[in-house]
Amino acid sequence: MATIDLPEKEVFNQQVEALERRIEGITRKNNMAGLLNNNFKKWLSSSSMSPLKLTEELDTNSDGVISGDEFASLLGKMTGERPPEWVVELVFSFVNADVDNGIPLNDWMTFLAASGLDIPDELFKEKIEVVGSIGILEEQITTSEPLSVTVSFNVDVVAYEFSITELNSGTTLHNQLTPNSDMDRPDFDEFQIEFDEPGNYIAELRHLGLRLDQHQFAVVPAVEVAKDVPALEEASRVDEQHIEEVHISEEGLEAFVTRVEQLKLRSEAQALIAESSPYIALATIQSVSRTLLGVGVYRNGYTVHCVADEGFSMRVMLKPCEVPPLEGGRFERTIALHDWDVALKQLICREA
Repeated sequence: MATIDLPEKEVFNQQVEALERRIEGITRKNNMAGLLNNNFKKWLSSSSMSPLKLTEELDTNSDGVISGDEFASLLGKMTGERPPEWVVELVFSFVNADVDNGIPLNDWMTFLAASGLDIPDELFKEKIEVVGSIGILEEQITTSEPLSVTVSFNVDVVAYEFSITELNSGTTLHNQLTPNSDMDRPDFDEFQIEFDEPGNYIAELRHLGLRLDQHQFAVVPAVEVAKDVPALEEASRVDEQHIEEVHISEEGLEAFVTRVEQLKLRSEAQALIAESSPYIALATIQSVSRTLLGVGVYRNGYTVHCVADEGFSMRVMLKPCEVPPLEGGRFERTIALHDWDVALKQLICREA
């Protein structure tokens, strides 16, 4: 018999409930379908066969599907004679399958469960707790600039729900269910949202109805400021001098990551990062993307997804440049730590 790999039991039970509703809708309109369904349930109950034993006897060629011919043989055991093809087609319609292609074993197990059989627990995937986090670096933005957001998960997800609500009025500005086909990766997504009205907002990340993370921020009116070019140039020179004089931490980056991983609260990790000095990163670039999630000079630059020589992963935001780094290349620069991605257990950094 081919391998049966069912989803988590909670997800499987949801599939069974959906199938039961489908069968109920079909049998309500078709008396013959209702009679066949009832007789099949009675036969299964009286046969004392386990789902695995029954499936093993039916899937004679171990191709991972229950064919129309294989199911007709089962109905023949029930009634004493081989049924006409239309009867097989009617039963196959319960699981939205056709006789030519057969019923995949996962759908077959769902059908058996909907027909009253208990499916062994060992067939289900072990339940994995999904952890997700929202990455919003700005605590305050203006109505003239978009809000950059990342969401990340510790495992691949089928979909996630993200919403933004204005706290004072309770008005929901944004509420969207995003399937993984529209995500950057099945465990990561990055996007921007624009605001027309100032206010205090809260963003929420949910998966299967459960809230995984939330983040508050403020939107203030945009104010036109006259630019003092000499002053800006002088500030830039001061910043450059400051960067040159920054003390590089003597502690290895791997040791810092280990310290952060041991913290229980995200706020503790962020406090530790805020107090940290720059580090020298030695890593290999796995992928390169444009930076939506960026502040100031890092916005619209590039983000390199790296694996450090010590084995841990991190993301580094780079300032805009004409020639981006290449995937597979080396990344050896001084970086400033910026945030901690709880779900991916990953540092978010900026080039110093």
